[in-house]
Amino acid sequence: MKRSLAAGFALLAVMNVTQAMEVEVRGQAVLMSGPVTGIELRVLESTLESHPDINTVVLKNSHGGDARTGYAVGEFIRAHKLNTALSGFCISSCSRMFLGGVQRQYSDEQPLDKTFVGLHGNYAVDGSLQAGRMGYLKDWVIKYSDGKANPDLVEQWVHIPNHHGYIAFYHRDASILLGTQKVMLCQGTEEKGKRQEQCAKPEMGDALANGIVTTWDIYPLHANAQQTD
Repeated sequence: MKRSLAAGFALLAVMNVTQAMEVEVRGQAVLMSGPVTGIELRVLESTLESHPDINTVVLKNSHGGDARTGYAVGEFIRAHKLNTALSGFCISSCSRMFLGGVQRQYSDEQPLDKTFVGLHGNYAVDGSLQAGRMGYLKDWVIKYSDGKANPDLVEQWVHIPNHHGYIAFYHRDASILLGTQKVMLCQGTEEKGKRQEQCAKPEMGDALANGIVTTWDIYPLHANAQQTD
């Protein structure tokens, strides 16, 4: 009986590890990818203890997840004066982690037209918007954008009622959304595969003007990896 219980606990431990964000140390950067499950702050703290020369957290292909962890990791990153970079998509609670960076930029690991940060409101388990918490989120975003985020634009994206919706900020050189500021505001009700055509294109400042990123310079993640190989 004791052996079966021990095996069960071991299995749960393995499951928890596999469900956490994947972590890869690459030079002075740590890549964190996948869902935000709630243990990422501890994982990041442990990684920095083992690799004190890390100065950049790269957020890669994450749809987000646990909201509190997003805030906590973003605040930890800012408090420790770390930078952040994007590889692929970083949405919801992942975007709060990204906003924690002192310097925030896109990387060269994936094409720019597939690399963006997506922000929206806080939602309950059933997908409903937690409207009472949106004032806090709005203030937090404006603070961590160094006071640059357009309050009227933030007001729009934190109140998107559908949890599948978000505002997406792309690099100015991305080969999509020509003739716009490379910003796409989606309600989550658009047809699959047609967001570029159907989502609103607000002209209320690009990623740099809104303090989502601090520079258009590209973080050389792919180039550094090639030099290391």
